[in-house]
Amino acid sequence: MADELPCLSSISTDNHSAPPDVTTGLVEHLHHERPQVASVRGVPRGYNSSILETADGVPVNSRVSSKIQQLLNTLKRPKRPPLKEFFVDDFEELLEVQQPDPNQPKPEGNQMNVLKGEPLGVVTNWPPSLLAALQRWGTTQPKAPCLTALDTTGKAIYTLTYGKLWSRSLKLAYTLLNKLTTKNEPLLKPGDRVALVFPNSDPVMFMVAFYGCLLAELIPVPIEVPLTRKDAGSQQIGFLLGSCGVTLALTTDACQKGLPKAQTGEVVTFKGWPRLIWFVIDGKHLAKPTKDWHPQVRDASAEIAYIEYKTSKEGSTVGITISHASMLAHCHALTQACGYSEAETLTNVLDFKRDAGLWHGVLTSVMNRMHVISIPYALMKVNPLSWIQKVCLYKARVAVVKSRDMHWSLLAQRDQRDVSLSSLRMLIVADGANPWSISSCDAFLNVFQSRGLRPEVICPCASSSEALTVAIRRPPELGGPPPGKAVLSMNCLSFSVIRVDTEEKLSVLTVQDVGQIMPGGRKAFHVGLNILHLSCLYYYTCADEINKNVK
Repeated sequence: MADELPCLSSISTDNHSAPPDVTTGLVEHLHHERPQVASVRGVPRGYNSSILETADGVPVNSRVSSKIQQLLNTLKRPKRPPLKEFFVDDFEELLEVQQPDPNQPKPEGNQMNVLKGEPLGVVTNWPPSLLAALQRWGTTQPKAPCLTALDTTGKAIYTLTYGKLWSRSLKLAYTLLNKLTTKNEPLLKPGDRVALVFPNSDPVMFMVAFYGCLLAELIPVPIEVPLTRKDAGSQQIGFLLGSCGVTLALTTDACQKGLPKAQTGEVVTFKGWPRLIWFVIDGKHLAKPTKDWHPQVRDASAEIAYIEYKTSKEGSTVGITISHASMLAHCHALTQACGYSEAETLTNVLDFKRDAGLWHGVLTSVMNRMHVISIPYALMKVNPLSWIQKVCLYKARVAVVKSRDMHWSLLAQRDQRDVSLSSLRMLIVADGANPWSISSCDAFLNVFQSRGLRPEVICPCASSSEALTVAIRRPPELGGPPPGKAVLSMNCLSFSVIRVDTEEKLSVLTVQDVGQIMPGGRKAFHVGLNILHLSCLYYYTCADEINKNVK
């Protein structure tokens, strides 16, 4: 044993780390009591009657200050508790488990299972790809009308035939692959992404650009026309274009003239956008293909056909890739679900660059050689009744609208009396994943039922960019059951329990179905607060079911 008690500073530095905060107030006492510690230096080795053992095993006389002894004991304790103490539950700090409400209704009925759509019918004359369908109609039915564009006054300004769509798409595909060069090398190669920048008033040029890219084996990325250089939404689109590696943008001469220009006269580089080469696809800028050049019209594959963008709940823009196989399977499923036939007329009020407007007005219509009347949004602003007038004028069999369009037409219907909707067999309400307005549909039916609109014609659907069309209500003549309607108790819904109630009560919610699962698809349903809420993560297209045998 050491003859002398080492100083306290050496104890704290040699054997322990820096003392914890609890000793902060004892430093002054430490210096005050230090002379008293020196009085134990002459203690003999065998003396035990009044000796204490310090934290370092050093004998100290009992006359040592108790405060110094407390400090030494504090230094002896480890700074951190043992590891096992971290896993000891402190029952005093545990939250109380909330007891269930005794008045809570209990769930009843059978457990919900995955629903399967009807088998996709095998049609022998269906083309193996969408491009094959375009080639068939462009060569065998070149004079058949494909798309009619309207101006802001409602006048038809141009009708694109299937022959013109095929020939102009061929010219664009040839020009993109063979006439655009940089440093004596082709600017584009199959698989590259190309931006399509077209206004909502020009569906004809968009359709040519879309199918021209598909024929060139390029991947079109339709986007909105940028209005200002620092538009916030445009910055999100720019991030998407950069992520896709887009270097070329296709547009029209009229659209390019309206874009912001730099001092050099070129289109400015929008904030957040990659540097783009702008190419105008008007007829005079396209080259005629040589006789030995022919596009490769392949069967539908798992390769990407186009990229569609959407805005997430957080406000960010994300891209959705659609393969050739999924695109074809979706067209087949829509054809069977909607009963489309050749030469049928369809009026489209929606944006033809995305979602249901693209699926019905650009893709499925070409596969079935349909005639689409595209109604621009600017015309709807001036005349909300214009889509009804075109249905009556062209004797359209199908109309694709949103519930907002039905609501607007109700406000303007007093000014127009000579309209008839008797030709309609399907009025597709394509509000997407959002709840469709039951009140708008009911009010629209009450007014226009006397003008030829049948109740079973109204066919809402549920869809999303990721899952495409998930479910759609089909008219009875197509095998669909009558519309389902239920009145649910809001009180039970607050407990996540579904209970049918009576309409006499105020605390109820009226729910109507969105039809049946798409042919060839599978879907797990659960009832939400507004409609049958459709998650888009578990929907498989027919092509996935057949080719990959998805379980």
